[in-house]
Parts: sequence; C-alpha cells; structure tokens
Amino acid sequence: MIKRSIDKLSQVLSLADNGLLFITGFALLFLTLMIFTDVAMRFIFNEPLPASAEATELIMPYIAFCSLAYTLSRGTHIRITLFLENASSLRRMVLEMICTISGLLCCAVFTYYSWLLFWHSVIINEQMQALIMLPWWAGKFSMPLGFFFFTIKYLLNLITLCAGYPVKQ
Repeated sequence: MIKRSIDKLSQVLSLADNGLLFITGFALLFLTLMIFTDVAMRFIFNEPLPASAEATELIMPYIAFCSLAYTLSRGTHIRITLFLENASSLRRMVLEMICTISGLLCCAVFTYYSWLLFWHSVIINEQMQALIMLPWWAGKFSMPLGFFFFTIKYLLNLITLCAGYPVKQ
C-alpha cells in the first residue's frame, strides 16, 4: 500500500519535473533568441532591443531554480559521499535521513521566504528600471517555484526512507 502511494507520488512529481524542465528549456530558447535578435539589431540597425539586459535578469533565475527538483529526482544533485562510502547499511540509512531532513528543512525555509519576497513584490507592483516596464515579481517567482518542488521531492525521499525503501541517488 505504501509502496503504491510512493510510486504514485513519484509519477506526479515526474510530471512536475517535466513541466519545470519545459519552462527551463523555453527560458533558454527565449534567452538565446532574444540575445541573437539584440545583437543582430545592434549590428544591422544600430538599434538594440529595449531592456534586453534587464529582461535577461528576469529569465535567468528560471534556468537555475526550475531544474533543482529534477537533479534530486535523478540522483545527480550534489552529494558528499565521504561518510557514506564505507558506512554500514544502518549508518548509511541514518546519514541519509539526516541529510534528507536537513535538505527538506532548508528548502522549506527557502520556499517560504522567497514566496514572501515574491508576494511583496507583487503587492507593491515592483518595477525594474528599464526602457520598458518590467515587473520584478516575474523573475522573483522562479525561486519559490523551484524550491517548492525541491521541498516536495525531499519530502518524498524522506517518506521513502521511512518506509524502508531505497532512494534513487
């Protein structure tokens, strides 16, 4: 029963990972096209795109934050295995639990406070100083979005460990 619930939650998170990877890919593609257009317009017409550097600042965080949960779900997130390599299975399980709980708590704090910063930006309608009006909240949303799914993935890993099943690393 627990194994089926864990597998179902893993499938849902896998769909979320795919959605976040789509956002990351779209951001990379859009950024590439925008920079290409900016350089071409600057070279051909001596007239760059207005606020392209500022728009880049709003797009770049999506590339960084939307891929966090995916790296954890694929076992490619940064790990220090110095203490895990030669540990007994019980010690390894305890260390995995400590690391997972630590990651979960840190990500939950980052999610909460980044959401507060994002929401404050929405409430005050914070704008970027550029040639065109760009809302700061558009870029600030990337951090709570990415860390929310990172937190959920750590929670799934904790549930999996507590149920006695191995976590993909």
